[in-house]
Amino acid sequence: ARVKTVMGFVLLAAMLKYASNIDQVLQLGWLTRERFLAGWFVMFALAGLYLLGLLRLEGVEEGDRLGIGRLLVASVLLIFAFSLLPGMFGAPLGELDAYVPVASAGSGAFNRGSTDAGLAWKKNQYKEALEEARAGNKLVLVTFTGYACTNCHWMKANMFPRPEINAAARNLVLVELYTDGTDKESEDNQKLQEEKFATVAIPYYAILDPDGKVVASFGKGMTTDTQEFLAFLTAQPA
Repeated sequence: ARVKTVMGFVLLAAMLKYASNIDQVLQLGWLTRERFLAGWFVMFALAGLYLLGLLRLEGVEEGDRLGIGRLLVASVLLIFAFSLLPGMFGAPLGELDAYVPVASAGSGAFNRGSTDAGLAWKKNQYKEALEEARAGNKLVLVTFTGYACTNCHWMKANMFPRPEINAAARNLVLVELYTDGTDKESEDNQKLQEEKFATVAIPYYAILDPDGKVVASFGKGMTTDTQEFLAFLTAQPA
């Protein structure tokens, strides 16, 4: 009964994750990062308290002896739950940032730099990005991404804040083209990616010159290799 109850809490957390994906794709904006993390905190904390016998539900009787195994599992659940709290105020959560909604602008004291590394990204403004590149004699970093793309979120939260990557990205005009939404912009972005690069995989990165010609592309998606991604970002026209 204890296992079923704990798995019930875990299942509810998983359902919240799927609901978050739907919310992001439809761009409803209801299940924000703060609300999502609050939900996860409550579910995992309740599971931990239940195993400790502090929450009286089916499977735990008064006077039950607390075994070492149950204590360890409860401790892990509670530690995980409380580790989520800083993220509710915009603080980075490391690897976990790939699975939770992105912090919105002004959502907390730690927000700036937590998920966007302080970089100025244009959203679905491909033509505007090329125009800015022409005006400033710069190259464009085009990121084909997705609202519910875990690997895309990981890259933005964990790769772009790295000092050398951040510095290289600041020399480029940055634009994100979302392809998994239900709007016409997503449809157009996906069509552009398929026609120009013969793929719809995300994340997909490409550096273009101001005329839209491809200077370099990075089709591996997510990478943890800083130097490999840095070599791509610093590519120059032949």
